[in-house]
Amino acid sequence: MSRKTTLFERMDHSTGVKAVESVGRAAMERASLGGRALLLFIDTIYQLPKTARSLPQIFRQIEICGIGSLFVLALIAFLTGMIMALQTGSELLKFGAQNNLGAIIGATFVREFGPMWAAIIMLARVGAAMAAELGTMAVNEEVDALRVMNINPVRFLVLPRMLALIVSMPLLTVIADYVGMFGGALVASYVYGSPFDQFLDSARGILGNLDFYSGLAKSMVFGAIIATIACDRGLHTTDGAEGVGRSTNQTVVASVICVLIANLMMTGFVQQILKPVFE
Repeated sequence: MSRKTTLFERMDHSTGVKAVESVGRAAMERASLGGRALLLFIDTIYQLPKTARSLPQIFRQIEICGIGSLFVLALIAFLTGMIMALQTGSELLKFGAQNNLGAIIGATFVREFGPMWAAIIMLARVGAAMAAELGTMAVNEEVDALRVMNINPVRFLVLPRMLALIVSMPLLTVIADYVGMFGGALVASYVYGSPFDQFLDSARGILGNLDFYSGLAKSMVFGAIIATIACDRGLHTTDGAEGVGRSTNQTVVASVICVLIANLMMTGFVQQILKPVFE
């Protein structure tokens, strides 16, 4: 005789099915959003020949993105360099290797911290603002009004913002690199007695052109990712003020995840493929 299933067994089965359905639905939604953002990026690339028509908007966005973020990024990089030097120097001092502080801090900033801090500041300060601004325009039907006037929203709204981020990110990354190393050099000099020249020579000894240019390339990719996600979420905002808040939140979360994934992939490519070739 077949055994009848109990109420608890039926509930467990139903709960499991619902959990699988929920996970599958969420995965499909994320894949759909990712595909939509990719199409927006491709559409923006097609608008590049019309860049000259958008120069005033591009310069305005560069001023907002680059100059507006400069002080915050420099302060964070400076403090990070000092903290790194204090933490690392105390351990190196035990082995009499505090003269290697420049190599450690220089490599960390040029390869990772410079591009990543620039990306974090940009997505928190600029990416969220982009999503909110475009989201407000979308819910107020201003984007539809542009289409009625035969103005391509991608060329008029997305292209200037994306180019501004791609141009600003390498400049901010270079500033973060040098300010961060300067902060580390101050601590190395006044706390551990390592002269500035020795700190810089130690950094130059480990860093090469590949490290510097790969950091700049990372920053440009991060800028394109942040701009694409922010503009995509903003242009597809619905449900009024609540939708604007939701789009802003989604922009920050999605940008952090995508930037970290891109960083992992590019770091692996540089370390495993490019470095053996150039060295």
